[in-house]
Amino acid sequence: MDPQLETALVPVLRDLRRTGAPLPARLEDSDWDQSTDSATAMLWSAGGSGVGIRVFRDASLVDQVVDVTDQVQEWAVEELAVSGRTDWPPCPKHPGTHPLRAERHDGAAWWACPRDGTPVAEVGTVG
Repeated sequence: MDPQLETALVPVLRDLRRTGAPLPARLEDSDWDQSTDSATAMLWSAGGSGVGIRVFRDASLVDQVVDVTDQVQEWAVEELAVSGRTDWPPCPKHPGTHPLRAERHDGAAWWACPRDGTPVAEVGTVG
């Protein structure tokens, strides 16, 4: 897997593990968009469905982490939907209403409340 994409994935995969959320059955290097401007891979679920993820090579590491975290979060929410839970990671300020959203705050990737923008935890430290 491309080193930039792999580095950007580490924090959100740590959050998945630490919170007991589903983990990808496998991550597979894939040039699905055929662009030299981005690093891409496929994220596969245990059920066999897959989704493409990517980071843009010229983006900062923080922006890459925010971008790929958003993509992995979408995958995780879809995986959790079968169990009726769609708020990963849940917003501690508004339990049961919405998930946190990945955003850039103070030069780092953070999970923040989408309702009021309050930063809750750095991506990679949830759980």
